[in-house]
Amino acid sequence: MQNLLKTTFKIGLSLALLSVVYSCKEKITGEYHPNSPPETFLFVQSTGKDTLNHTASIQKLFWDGRDEDGFITGFYYTWEAFPDSGDWQWTQERSLTFPLKITGAETSYVFQIRAVDNDGAWDPTPAKQLFPIKNTSPTINWLPSSRIPDTTFTVASFIWQANDLDGDSTIVYFEYALDDTTQWRKIAGFRRNLTLTADSGLTQGEHVFYIRAVDVANSRSPIIRMPQRGTWYVKEPKGEYLLIDDFANEAQSNYPDRYYKSMLSQILPEIDPQAGFDYWNIEEQFPASRLQFIETLKLFKRIIWYCDLIQETDEHFITAQVAIPEFLATGGKIIYSVQFNQGFGALGNPLEFTPVDSLGKMFNFITTNSVYYADSTGQQSIDELFGVQLPELKVSKIIVGLMGLKPKPTAIPLYRYDDPRSTEDPIFILLGRNDNKHGTDAYDFIFSATPLHYLQANNNLNEFFKIVFNDIFKP
Repeated sequence: MQNLLKTTFKIGLSLALLSVVYSCKEKITGEYHPNSPPETFLFVQSTGKDTLNHTASIQKLFWDGRDEDGFITGFYYTWEAFPDSGDWQWTQERSLTFPLKITGAETSYVFQIRAVDNDGAWDPTPAKQLFPIKNTSPTINWLPSSRIPDTTFTVASFIWQANDLDGDSTIVYFEYALDDTTQWRKIAGFRRNLTLTADSGLTQGEHVFYIRAVDVANSRSPIIRMPQRGTWYVKEPKGEYLLIDDFANEAQSNYPDRYYKSMLSQILPEIDPQAGFDYWNIEEQFPASRLQFIETLKLFKRIIWYCDLIQETDEHFITAQVAIPEFLATGGKIIYSVQFNQGFGALGNPLEFTPVDSLGKMFNFITTNSVYYADSTGQQSIDELFGVQLPELKVSKIIVGLMGLKPKPTAIPLYRYDDPRSTEDPIFILLGRNDNKHGTDAYDFIFSATPLHYLQANNNLNEFFKIVFNDIFKP
């Protein structure tokens, strides 16, 4: 069987060879037709309203090719008017979008494309189109977060959005002016915010801010201004102390602003005759820009920030979580007095930025004449560090709804509430330590879960603040 297969194979191979030899002896007849190069067709997308007299700087182009004796394998295209061989780029796509760079008020581009067939032949007459590009002026608008209060300190932040139909990258810079539009200053075109300070010309008085965008063709947007009507007032800080009033209803809260203003007016001359303080009601003058708020805090060195009921979603409290650490990092020191809404702390750990490790139980009522006494361990630490004794404080107005505090390991408990119904008195006031500092300067954050202005029954609350600012927060 195997021999029969070998014999059959040899016979078949011989016949095939004879066929090839015989066919080679035959003459090829007919006319020779060389390969025909392909043709290329270019299409420009149009809305029907546009003409090629002036067109946009973003172009979507379509093309195709035809080959009579083969098929199209791809295309070479170029934006060079007089291209060399290296200027052609290969693609197998039949449509691409091209951003055309604006270099002046009007710029012209030439697009050329030629098809390539399966034999590698190019279209000798590429499809060609001229694109005269007319520059579009940029636009600029205010974002809601750029709203400015009618009064600020010597810090003001502005946030805007800017666009250009020719591509936002064609905005090369912004020009801004403070008060006088005959004198413009430049900032980079990628910027979308600006903070002015006293060094930028923010002096005490009425001001208005102007800004416009400028593109690569030196075309300017319309000018926008802030405030959009009128002016805003800038006041220079009086000194290094700041009261931040964060109470929504002063009357229901026993007018905390009255107490704090009176207290600082009395104790500051004893600490430093040259010291002054400023008052900032952020319920009325809270800036839309968080950056402006943070930079304003940095104008001062000692702050009392007193709040009514807060919850995790309060905008002011959210800002405090960012602003207070930045303020402390500059060497500032702060007293932050808050009262927690019931259920506070259910959303993670919002007090991470404070000396508080966690919250204790809720106290529905703290009655008038209840005692706040110095924690024994905390008093020992205060005596060793600063050589002072904390006064006993008494509640001057019934307090509804307080939550006790559990301090972080580095914090010093300052005051406990003498709870007549428990043997474990809750801590309500802490002194926090900054791990980035050393010695007594490290203690820079007093946190109170009790509205401090409610502790005036002994008429010695001023003494507590004097100890804080004169000894614990040394000038």
